Amino acid sequence: MSKPVSPDLLASGILPFVIDAGAGRKAAIRGRMVRLDGVVDSILDRHQYPPAIAELAAEAMVLASCLSSTMDFDGIFTLQAKGDGAIKTLLADVTSAGAVRGYAAFDDEKGKALEAAPLGCPAPMMDLMGVGHLAFTVDQGKKGRYQGIVPIEAREIKDVALRYFRDSEQIDTALFLAANMEDNNWQASGLLLQRIPATGGTHDEVLPMSDEEADIWHTACALMATLGRDELLANDIEPDILVHRLFHELGVSMLPWRVLRDECRCSPDRVEQVLASLSPEERLEFADDNHQLTISCEFCKTEWSWDASDTAQG
Repeated sequence: MSKPVSPDLLASGILPFVIDAGAGRKAAIRGRMVRLDGVVDSILDRHQYPPAIAELAAEAMVLASCLSSTMDFDGIFTLQAKGDGAIKTLLADVTSAGAVRGYAAFDDEKGKALEAAPLGCPAPMMDLMGVGHLAFTVDQGKKGRYQGIVPIEAREIKDVALRYFRDSEQIDTALFLAANMEDNNWQASGLLLQRIPATGGTHDEVLPMSDEEADIWHTACALMATLGRDELLANDIEPDILVHRLFHELGVSMLPWRVLRDECRCSPDRVEQVLASLSPEERLEFADDNHQLTISCEFCKTEWSWDASDTAQG
């Protein structure tokens, strides 16, 4: 068993782990245990979404954290859903350095109808977002950009993601996400398992799953299914203790803890660039009655203000 995770890192981070494959291979399964309590709580506190929307946004941030940690990239991993329902846009992104953001845009009138929805019984994602799609994007700037898209045709966001891995990536994946508010503080956690296909030959073709590997995979999924929602969210159980409890009989090995943090990428320089893109007439048009032009970041709610009369002269 690995050394326990330092208590000061428990609020938000990722614990990667691997499960042995048996003879001839180093690992059959990669796993991720994500605890995002501190990050999700601070982000959702700024936005004050209706409970059903906040819960889905929390799960989206956990899902983005899980998936980003399975990739080797230098840039930004973005999960973005678009729909024609109460929620128009749902976005969560994670940088390769561990900065997390989350945001939801929704119809005010339809959002009011969700105020009384109870936590812990998530409204179907299709009901919240209507007809739409979920996109996963890896943006590495000049190094390239990759995107995968799947329609929103499942009750939970995890099932939408699982369909993507089944149909597009063809990677055996198991996923469990949960979010809840306890004593006015948000908790959000997730557990991901993915089978690592064996490769061989001159072109590293994917080999069929052996009977031994199939047994390991099915056993791991069965053990994961014993995990309850309350246990996944329990912040008095360290992530490595929880993973060890579940998978110790399969030879699980923990990898180094990765810290995640609530950090926006907006800055005065970026806002100045937005301002510079506006014509003097547009700056005056967007200003209030006192000629104050205010730009607000939708993610962190930071605001910058200028005198539109002065900027119009620039």
